[in-house]
Amino acid sequence: MPEKPPLPEEFAPTGPKLSRFLIWPAPPIRPRLFPDEARFALRVAVLAGATEFATWVWVSHAISRREALLLAGLRLLRPLWARVGTRLSRMLVASLLMLAAILCGSLFFFPFAAIGIGLPALGDLCASTIADNVTVERRATALAWLDIGQGLGAAFGFALVHTGWNWPLWLGALVVGAIGIPELRDRGTPRSSWPLAAYRHALWTPLAGQLMVLAILCGLLGVRAGPSGLPAILLPLAGMALAARIEPRIPNAIWLPRIAVAFAVSGLLWWPLRPFAMGIMFAAIPAAVARGAGEMERPLVSSLAWSALILGAAVGAVI
Repeated sequence: MPEKPPLPEEFAPTGPKLSRFLIWPAPPIRPRLFPDEARFALRVAVLAGATEFATWVWVSHAISRREALLLAGLRLLRPLWARVGTRLSRMLVASLLMLAAILCGSLFFFPFAAIGIGLPALGDLCASTIADNVTVERRATALAWLDIGQGLGAAFGFALVHTGWNWPLWLGALVVGAIGIPELRDRGTPRSSWPLAAYRHALWTPLAGQLMVLAILCGLLGVRAGPSGLPAILLPLAGMALAARIEPRIPNAIWLPRIAVAFAVSGLLWWPLRPFAMGIMFAAIPAAVARGAGEMERPLVSSLAWSALILGAAVGAVI
């Protein structure tokens, strides 16, 4: 047997050329969702975005140390609700959590509002629903829609808290977000979730580890209160818009979160850079996950990053 056998004909053709024109590879095809999948992903993203909106309205508000840490601790239960969704109906789980949030936010149970808002951390539940219902060649697109929904909800919640209409805003967002609950219904496929070992494995990947540290730092420094008014409303949205424009020109997925932390550190000297940095981070997490996370690790890295950001923000809001 020769030391280096020749390649088969289909890989190394030796015959005459079949065309006198140069053979170029086709341009990359951007994956797109079918119309019914797009409607499903959009409504699920609205559901997750509404819960993030309510959370960031509350965590950005002047709350006590105990409420802030309690809210952040409850938001870390995201994997638990996805796991419960394998035993019980996902619609039932989401409905009970949303109902608890709305009831605790009512005037009769308002002292328990922090508990109610922290409970519906539905990002992982929505991600597991997408993973079970969208085929693998289009799943990444649907998960990207979910991350974009969470980022937009967090950004608008963080910005609009300065309008002073905190209670109607987050309560109305939860009511609107309920449009996505019917999309969590069973479709005859097994309900699955990710074990904790998968989260630990994703945590030790280079992207997830760096992204979590940067998210904690940005939340810790960027959420500190500054002057309110129209600039405080527009600066987070401006940061998010700028990040969306420059992200395609950045060569590495982790550079945008680093830029957000740099602005947050600079905000210690000039306060407008703090909300601007938070706006960048709200766009940086979905972008970094989409560009740098592995195909099967995207929902896990996203969950870790959003949990780290809300944890840093909760601590930063009370120190």
